[in-house]
Amino acid sequence: MVKVAYDPPTERFPYRIRRRFNVLSEPKRVEDTESLPDVTEAGVRRSALRYQGSDRVNDVALPKIRKLIILRKMYKNRFSPERLEKIDRMIEAANATIYTKLANAVIDLKNQGMDDRRRGWTESDWRKHMEYINLIARPKEPPSPPPVMRGPRKSLKDLLPRIARMSRMPDFKEYRRLSQESWYRAPGKVSEAALKYNISERTKKLAVPRVVNTHF
Repeated sequence: MVKVAYDPPTERFPYRIRRRFNVLSEPKRVEDTESLPDVTEAGVRRSALRYQGSDRVNDVALPKIRKLIILRKMYKNRFSPERLEKIDRMIEAANATIYTKLANAVIDLKNQGMDDRRRGWTESDWRKHMEYINLIARPKEPPSPPPVMRGPRKSLKDLLPRIARMSRMPDFKEYRRLSQESWYRAPGKVSEAALKYNISERTKKLAVPRVVNTHF
């Protein structure tokens, strides 16, 4: 059996502590300060402040539903209606989590004095809704058009030749029959190259029509 080494008690910790725990509790020296994460003045990482928790983390972070019920009963006549609405929403969210169902702690909200809640939108919901409507009802400023990139300026005298050329009627192509074209060759005329062609024996055999047997 390995013998465990302990450090003697001190004024701050009046009890024995394992020597290995004291070694692990000493902060590590960091020489490369550029690789450290960006933190706020309070020492909290900025990435942690920007983090959006998943549904599982949000469900675990909710208080226990029975504690919320006790809190609502104790301060029902002391808290403002808006604060009670927030507690009711937390109770509904905690009652619908999977962890409450696994712990068999789901309760009937109507039997807990929550059936007297106002149905529909509350005053705080209407206030937030009207603030949003007033925000989007403001006239929007049209975006400024992008600047037009123009070339160097020219006088009207320099532009008149191009204007005159663009104002002319374009020359359309006149379509005629193929027989009226200069390059068209008459079908009855045979080219001279065809008259000088020497036919091969294979071509002669292919030119002979085949005899088809019609007797079946």
